[in-house]
Amino acid sequence: MVEFTAAQLEKLTELMRPPEPEILQGDDLSSTGYEITSTRNSISTMKEVTRTPKTIEEYEALEAEEADQLSKVGAGIPDKKTPSYTMNYQQSVSAEDVFLQIGPKTPSTASCENLIVRVKMPGDKKENVDLSVDATSVTITSSQFHLKLPLPHAINPDTSKANWDTSEETLVLTLKLDREFDFVNF
Repeated sequence: MVEFTAAQLEKLTELMRPPEPEILQGDDLSSTGYEITSTRNSISTMKEVTRTPKTIEEYEALEAEEADQLSKVGAGIPDKKTPSYTMNYQQSVSAEDVFLQIGPKTPSTASCENLIVRVKMPGDKKENVDLSVDATSVTITSSQFHLKLPLPHAINPDTSKANWDTSEETLVLTLKLDREFDFVNF
C-alpha cells in the first residue's frame, strides 16, 4: 500500500483536473475604435398604474377595459395585424335527421364533425401564408398578419384541410373535431 503526503495529494488533484480554457480578458483584446454602450439603466421602467374606482360606473368601465385586453387573440407580434376570422360548426345530416328526427343527432355543437375557421387576409397571397395546426390551436403567420388562435375543442390535425379562396383573399380551414364515440358521435 502506497501512502501519500498532503502535498502529493494536492499535486495529484491538479493533474486530474481538466485544464481551464484560455479566456481573453478585456485588456487582452485589440481596440476596434468602437465604443460599447448600454442603455439598460437609463430606460425608465413603465410602472402599471392601478386605478381604484370611486363609483360603480368607473368599476364597470375598468372591468370592460380589462376584458377587452384579455379577449384580444393573436397579440404578441407588434408589427403585424391580427386578421378578422369566423368560426362555424358543421355537421353531416341526412333526411332522417332533419325531417324524421329519428337519428341521434341534435342541433347542438355536440353533434358537429367539423369546425370551419375562415380567416380574412386582404392583400396577402397563398404563398406568403405559414400555417401551423396542432390539436388545440392554430397559428397563422404571413407578411402582414399574425394569428395565434386557441380552439374551443380538440381537433385531429391529420384529417383537417386548408384551402385558399383567392376571390375573397380568405384562408378556409376545415378542422375535424376529435370527439369521443358516444351515442351522439358514432
